[in-house]
Amino acid sequence: MAKRPNVLYFHVDNISTGDISCYGGGVGIGARTPRVDAFAETGLRLTNYNVEAQCTPTRSALMTGRHSTRTGCTSALPGSGLVGWEVTVASQLKTLGYRNAILGKWHCGAEPGRYATDHGFDYWYGIEGTWDESMWPDDKFFRATDLEPSYVIESQAPGQMRKVKVLDREVRRDIDLDFLEKGKQWMTDSVDADEPFFLYFNHSNMHFPTLPRKEFIGSSDGGQVADCMQMLDADFGTLLDHLDELGIRDDTIIVFAGDNGRDTTFHAPNNRSAEGTWKGGYFSTYEGNNRTACVVSWPDHLRTGATDEMMHVVDWFPTLLSLIEAEDLVPEDRVLDGVDQSAFLTGRQEESNREHFLMFFDQLQVGLRWRNFKVLTHRVVDGTAPIEQLATPHIYNLTVNPDEDTPYNYSEVHSWVLYKVFGKIAKEYQESLEGDAVPKGAPVDYVPESARR
Repeated sequence: MAKRPNVLYFHVDNISTGDISCYGGGVGIGARTPRVDAFAETGLRLTNYNVEAQCTPTRSALMTGRHSTRTGCTSALPGSGLVGWEVTVASQLKTLGYRNAILGKWHCGAEPGRYATDHGFDYWYGIEGTWDESMWPDDKFFRATDLEPSYVIESQAPGQMRKVKVLDREVRRDIDLDFLEKGKQWMTDSVDADEPFFLYFNHSNMHFPTLPRKEFIGSSDGGQVADCMQMLDADFGTLLDHLDELGIRDDTIIVFAGDNGRDTTFHAPNNRSAEGTWKGGYFSTYEGNNRTACVVSWPDHLRTGATDEMMHVVDWFPTLLSLIEAEDLVPEDRVLDGVDQSAFLTGRQEESNREHFLMFFDQLQVGLRWRNFKVLTHRVVDGTAPIEQLATPHIYNLTVNPDEDTPYNYSEVHSWVLYKVFGKIAKEYQESLEGDAVPKGAPVDYVPESARR
């Protein structure tokens, strides 16, 4: 390969298929998404794209190709973070001469050794944690303490971090303009240097608080949530336009993807009933959390149209390396949960290389998706609900019951899925963790037993 393609990964915080017109949504919340829709017309729209239950688990899975229960990044709450031993897609691309930048939320560690710049990125501008921290400075009870607020930070070297400005609501409102400016400059500088880039662009929406920029206030028919959806759509279009201006659109693998489902907890009531085809939202075990939007494009290299074949976020690690003809950089000294989907995405084969994935909630294994079936041993309704252990595992046939409301009221209860499929896969996964898994809260210098042998 004379010159390797660039990679633009546009990560959306808390989005459902109900938010985007090309997935049959958008109108239901009063929003229009013309830029994503047009992108989907020329790319591949995945209708069976799956992630983990929260943002930290999903983002760590994207970076490492390993499930959160294997990396210890099992929760969005404080205490999770990648250890130095983990290999990321950014660190592998860096060995090939890629210029790597992350803009926005990292959420995979907030101490030296766990920063994005400790894991293969040359530049990081964004936040360590999550966007609701922007609400703290306006909380009079917080202001009455001597506690330090959160900051927008910048890092340009391993272990190094600089506080740029206090993260408050007004900074939150306009922060994506910073990301757009820096993202466009990063792409321009890479072209000028004749070096491929990996731009990991983490948009702040649709995470609460949803605060549309001035020019988008009232732009939709659905209030501030829909205004922010239209802002997100326009911002994605801005990056696409810049690729066109640089003349590198055809030389860039572009992924537009959600990190987990729609917020059906903290935005109530004006954000409910907008999950799209699937029930529930993020922090839940319903399909509306694990299944989200993903559109991918690389002109003249990847197939176009739409597919309901299964893909999971862990697959991006080996798939991206395979697409750029760097399969030899896929680690062999650790268990990877991701599978190479390059043959499927390029159209060399019709079927995905995946037919199942395990579901987790924090450190618990809570279920399995296998083909059109779903087994749940635990249920979580939303972000404020308890984790319920089910007396008898639920078995849903999603083809005939996408609402996940009648697990047993069929002429066939499909119990064979529990006994013949779920038990075997769950047992094999648990055995694979022995010696390879990083426990939650492990120190940054932790090395699994298997790597110490």
